[in-house]
Amino acid sequence: MIDLADRFFAAAAAHDLDAVRVLYADDARIWHNWDDHEQDVDENLATLGSLPQRYDRFGYDAVRTVALADGFVRQHDIVVARGDRSARVPAILRGYVADGRITRIEEYFDLGQLAAVRAG
Repeated sequence: MIDLADRFFAAAAAHDLDAVRVLYADDARIWHNWDDHEQDVDENLATLGSLPQRYDRFGYDAVRTVALADGFVRQHDIVVARGDRSARVPAILRGYVADGRITRIEEYFDLGQLAAVRAG
């Protein structure tokens, strides 16, 4: 489970959307606390694909992952920069996995901290 989570987040940080797609189940759902909306795989890939346009730098730091029987819990700091603005945003995710693929992610973080980097 930890290897799967590590591969997923490495692909997301590298903007390798094909690698991300392979790790998702076809009917996976991705939920965020900040909008209480479930994305399907294509919507989530569009969000991840837009990161290079929104930030000069995007990555994860201070990673802590715990394997569970049906998935993983991952805490990390989202680290972003745009111009002279930067942010380090604590986040936690619960990933559900079946047959080696992610079926659901529930993600919690303060979107306002990321929006402040894009402002101005």
